[in-house]
Amino acid sequence: MKLYYSPGACSLAVHIILNEGGFSFDKEQVDLATKKTASGGDYTAVNANGYVPALELNNGEVLTEAVVILGYLADQVPERKLAPETGSMARYRLQEKLNFITTELHKSYGSMFNPAMPDEWKAQVKQGLGRRLGFIAGALEGKQYLMGDGFTIADAYLLPF
Repeated sequence: MKLYYSPGACSLAVHIILNEGGFSFDKEQVDLATKKTASGGDYTAVNANGYVPALELNNGEVLTEAVVILGYLADQVPERKLAPETGSMARYRLQEKLNFITTELHKSYGSMFNPAMPDEWKAQVKQGLGRRLGFIAGALEGKQYLMGDGFTIADAYLLPF
């Protein structure tokens, strides 16, 4: 497999799970501004959206979107318990957390890096992030990890934010 990543991006979560899952993989850095890979390739030929992560599987297929890649990887190594069993209520609770992270944290944090964003809007985004991080703090209350006592893909995804 090959992970296409950029430092400081949510591709870090996929990198963590690749390591936690014991996967053999290569990685290639992507310059998000130029859409070029470290080897000089056109990254939009890998992921037309031009953002990371992308995971090229051993059969040549490419998966994009962090939450999708994380779920795929967890399902490849069920013995590592990186996600609850498919179809279980615990798996749906995990999906709730992943969707909250991607829609309520990831999108908000991402907008903060837009140099064109007015300071007034940044202040509103920060206020909203404060509430959302309060929710995450409450979800972690009395627990070591988001899903309880075991590290899951949700914890890896939360880390970059």
